[in-house]
Amino acid sequence: MRSLHYMIGISMVSLVLLLLAIGIIGTLGHFGSLGQSSHLVAGLIVVALVLLSAFSATQISARRPWARPLHIGLNIILFVGFAWVSLTGWSVVQKYLP
Repeated sequence: MRSLHYMIGISMVSLVLLLLAIGIIGTLGHFGSLGQSSHLVAGLIVVALVLLSAFSATQISARRPWARPLHIGLNIILFVGFAWVSLTGWSVVQKYLP
């Protein structure tokens, strides 16, 4: 079960970083600048939370009892962050559709 959890976490970090790159490159290519949107803010916050969660996961051990509650708390906040970035992303998608 632990290795499955690690594989899911590594996949999530990889996908979030890939989507960050696609979003930045696509936005710059289409609009010429990143501008200021709630989706950009939501995305950057989610990226930061994912990276913090991944770091806290690597710190979980008997010698670092603070890491597990931090990891769980960040993942709960991430749930809200993913919902926020999904909702704001829908308005971005609408700009690209004819």
